Amino acid sequence: APLTFFSVCVGPFQVASSLVRKFEHFPPAILRALGQAAVGLSISDIENGISDKDLEVSIPALGEVRGWNAEQSSTIINKLLRSGYQILDGQSLAKLGSLVAGLNSSTLRSLSPEVILEAIKLPEFVQ
Repeated sequence: APLTFFSVCVGPFQVASSLVRKFEHFPPAILRALGQAAVGLSISDIENGISDKDLEVSIPALGEVRGWNAEQSSTIINKLLRSGYQILDGQSLAKLGSLVAGLNSSTLRSLSPEVILEAIKLPEFVQ
């Protein structure tokens, strides 16, 4: 895409943030449509604008987003785990995609080696 004056001066994160500010609630269809612009979600957007159910349904799309900061990814992961999401196998770990960076050390230590080995063999996890 051609670089516009706006995107060069303001930068991708600010563009994403201004796009995201147009919404109050983020159902799965909007989260999917945002794509990479989802990095503009604030911590408040994640905590208050996405229901637990919608968050879980949206994990495949959110896991494809690159550039989450540490606070965003850990907020998403913590909300997901609080809502009952369980990492029982490599598939459920791999599904987290880029969000895996938000797993805290105690959660990672609680995963069996088999789960981690299964996940790293999956192409979607390696990406």
